[in-house]
Amino acid sequence: MGIRSGRLDETVRLFRDVIGVPVTRQADDLVGFRLADGTVLELYGPGDAFHAFFKTGPVVGFRVDDFDATRRAMIAAGIGFIGDVQHADGESWQHFHCPDGTIAEIIGPGAPPALR
Repeated sequence: MGIRSGRLDETVRLFRDVIGVPVTRQADDLVGFRLADGTVLELYGPGDAFHAFFKTGPVVGFRVDDFDATRRAMIAAGIGFIGDVQHADGESWQHFHCPDGTIAEIIGPGAPPALR
């Protein structure tokens, strides 16, 4: 899950110091946490240009068993994706627009196109 915040420092303090969620990643205007159930939470400050499209509230990533098949089915259903497919450590993910305009993400096993 990702949340863009204009008050990053205060939001980090809420999750880290008040709620007690451990910080697992920190870079520029991005702070990552891992919730007790293993869910990744990332907070993005105003200086994080890559996530500037996060404007509809928290962005939830939905884990899928087959990234490529799910993405193809979504494209066939008329779902619009944002940017390029991202890849790291055997996972692929991409953000998309839900029919109501909410931004979400699919993430699952996948490889860069050159390795398929």
